[in-house]
Parts: sequence; C-alpha cells; structure tokens
Amino acid sequence: MSRLRKQTLDGNVETMLLAVLEAGPSYGYAVIQELEQQAEGIVQLGEGTVYPVLHRLEEKNLLTSSWRKAGNRRQRKYYRLTHKGRKVLAENRLQWQLLSRVMEKMLGPGPAVLPQPQPQGVEI
Repeated sequence: MSRLRKQTLDGNVETMLLAVLEAGPSYGYAVIQELEQQAEGIVQLGEGTVYPVLHRLEEKNLLTSSWRKAGNRRQRKYYRLTHKGRKVLAENRLQWQLLSRVMEKMLGPGPAVLPQPQPQGVEI
C-alpha cells in the first residue's frame, strides 16, 4: 500500500493529532491507533514520532494531560485539547482547506490514485 512520504507529512502531524483529540481525551497509543485507522493505512506513525509531538503540543499549551489508572493496569497519560488547541486546530483546518483548493486547481483532479483499503496484515 502506498504511504505518504515524510516530507509530505512534515508540518501536518501536529494538526492530525489535534484532530484525533478533537473527539475527546485519549492516551498516546490509542491516538496512534485512531490516526492509523482514519488514515486507512496511508499514514503510519510510530511512538517515536507521536509522543514527542504530543509533548511539544503540551508545551505550546495546545494540550493538557493527566494520569489515569486503566483498570488494574498501570496509569496512562491522557491528552485533552485546550481552548487554545481547538482554536489552532480550526485555524489549521482553514489553512488546509485553502491549500487543498489551490492544489486542486493547480494539479487538477487527475486520476483516482488512492489505494483501496486492505484488511489488516495485507500489503500490496
């Protein structure tokens, strides 16, 4: 399956993580799983990428975090969007819509090139 190159993702990972957390608080691993599910395998980010970005978003006051006990398991750090985070997400969403419109005009619709979603574990 085709995946986005790192250069294409640069500058967009923060917005994708904010968008995942827009639905409500979640812990890091669940954020990664949700992102991969929504991206239908086109974007796959590991913990080594996601956790530093979550920490950076927290330092920018776009997220807050709290520790919660998960049943009898160890505690998990849950991240939640702040008011500022929601505002930045809205601004980033508008910027993305504008850029998408320009790119569509410049490149045209072109042929459908998105890969069809495959069952887990199947690689083309």
